[in-house]
Amino acid sequence: MTKALPRHFYSLDALRGLAALCVVFSHWKHFFFIPGNELKPFRWELHPLNFLFQPLYTDGYRAVELFFCLSGFIFFWLYAEKISRRQTSLREFVVLRFSRLYPLHFLTLLVVVAGQQFIHWRYGAYFVYSQNDLYHFGLQLLFASNWGFERGLSFNGPIWSVSVEIVCYAAFFLACLFYARRWWHLGLYVGIGYFVGRTCHLDIGQGIFSFFIGGLAFQFFAHFWNHGLHRKVLPALVVITGLMWIFIPLNTHYDLLNRIYHRVWIWPEHLTLFGKDIIGFAVQEISIRTFELVLFPLTILTLALGESCRGTLGKRLAFLGDISYSSYLWHFPLQLVFVAIISVCALPVTFFCTPLALFLFFLILIPLSLGSYRFFERPCQSWLRSRLLRPAAFKPVPGVPHSD
Repeated sequence: MTKALPRHFYSLDALRGLAALCVVFSHWKHFFFIPGNELKPFRWELHPLNFLFQPLYTDGYRAVELFFCLSGFIFFWLYAEKISRRQTSLREFVVLRFSRLYPLHFLTLLVVVAGQQFIHWRYGAYFVYSQNDLYHFGLQLLFASNWGFERGLSFNGPIWSVSVEIVCYAAFFLACLFYARRWWHLGLYVGIGYFVGRTCHLDIGQGIFSFFIGGLAFQFFAHFWNHGLHRKVLPALVVITGLMWIFIPLNTHYDLLNRIYHRVWIWPEHLTLFGKDIIGFAVQEISIRTFELVLFPLTILTLALGESCRGTLGKRLAFLGDISYSSYLWHFPLQLVFVAIISVCALPVTFFCTPLALFLFFLILIPLSLGSYRFFERPCQSWLRSRLLRPAAFKPVPGVPHSD
């Protein structure tokens, strides 16, 4: 690095928080699968205020890929140089991640165990995630719930993405430790992630794929920053990113890419492998993966460059980033509580089709997440780091997000 990097990206904090809320919206469908009370046939229009939040209900799950991509960008920004220079050891890195992630994971796991047992006693079946035995509890304790040893989603199911991120952290640390930080190194990791996802483990492969795509986005940011190009390229990136957000979510790019391919590429038979059209296959894969391959890294890059030019961007919404982990892990336990209340009060499942249910849920989730972050996560994080790390390693650095 030839220039000191920015110390904080408030816009990325806000984006991370919004991504967590998108996932919460996408999981609202859980309420329509209460054991013995399923709404059949399932219809998206049953969701409350569907006319307003329909894209979040149907496509909010894509925000998990945004999580992975954001993590890749942030980790290469905060840790890559320190690990390469041996300023951050493996022990310190593990303690930093453990102290940030594990306390809330363990607490919500215990809450879900109690909640699922009540639901099973009440309905004779578990709510949404059915693999709630001792074996899967052990996997959850080890953060290994989605490493390929599981027989399905268990307990606090959304933790699967954090379990996958643990694998991404290991790959990231090894890459930085052995100086594999050039763009083509990261491209190789992206290729490995794609191969793993296509052949043996979809979740881990997808996580590695998106994580190192985020790392590539940081490489572009660092290049523009070091060469003083960030102000020059920003206007073009803003326009391109804006157009991408119009066309990609509307799925209009699928037909466009296929039309370009069929009209421009006139010799597909010259590029076949095992009887398959390689170029056509590549076009199809790019069409499917435009969110994680193009839209998400481009959005992160544009926001980071924009904030570098302006000084701060999205600072008022940055608190959403602080509670992103809380809202992500607490929303399923809160769903269990709502289902239990519905059961005790003998209310119909159609209650969850009403705007009142949606309003009450978020009215509780947001303060719960804020309280969890301030009064549980941060104290636990500070306590663990003060006892497991030397003072210089856990001392907060002004301007650097303590959530990471």
